[in-house]
Amino acid sequence: MPTPKPCPFATWLASPAGVRLLAAERAPLRAAARRFHGEALLWVGAAPQMLDTTAQCMVRARIFAAVGVHGAAPGENLPECGFRPRHASLVAGAESLPFAAGTLDGVLLHHALEIAGDPRAALREAARVLRTGGLLVVAAFNPFSPWLFAKPLRALRTKSVSTHRLRDWLALLGLAVDGDASYVRIPRTRPFGQHRRWSATTRWHRLPLGGVYLLSATKVGHGTIVEPAGRRQAADIRSALPDPVAYQRRAA
Repeated sequence: MPTPKPCPFATWLASPAGVRLLAAERAPLRAAARRFHGEALLWVGAAPQMLDTTAQCMVRARIFAAVGVHGAAPGENLPECGFRPRHASLVAGAESLPFAAGTLDGVLLHHALEIAGDPRAALREAARVLRTGGLLVVAAFNPFSPWLFAKPLRALRTKSVSTHRLRDWLALLGLAVDGDASYVRIPRTRPFGQHRRWSATTRWHRLPLGGVYLLSATKVGHGTIVEPAGRRQAADIRSALPDPVAYQRRAA
């Protein structure tokens, strides 16, 4: 069996620029994660070490779905992540998550839209597995940020989704956006040779030029979600999920 290999974006996250990005995102993600509650939270992304930002959220099971991993079958476990009991990790496709519809209380897409081949399909999958009243948080690159004009990230700029377009997609999927997007400024990255005065100006006026934005939405149960055909259920994660009978009894 071939050794699983991370996607190019996951490899870039290990670079100095990627480390700065993850460090800048930690505090905003930690604040957003405090809103999660319930039985199960799914984190979809390429940086398993970021799951610890959800340590203070009120959920019983936290599941990390690694996207963009080459050489591993969907649903395959990732034991090297070393998560505690009731926490699990697996390989999954952002456009085809191995969960039944309406089984998760929260989903966090951490740059999963940029990694996915079809960001709309990835967002549709997140809405499908989310229960009514569940919370979705999207962390994505801001296509209008000067930060994405840096040479290593120009390809990601073409794949990034603006907050305006994301709001439209969420509305079609029956998710109500919770307030305005928040923006994360990435330090020590100056693609245009920008100086301190430029950075201070963007912070003072709160311009939407941060390298990353966070947008949250709640599933209200309206909209149209198309079920992909041929979905497979991953038995490896059942131990990390709540008992479906007890869960449905509590939800009734």
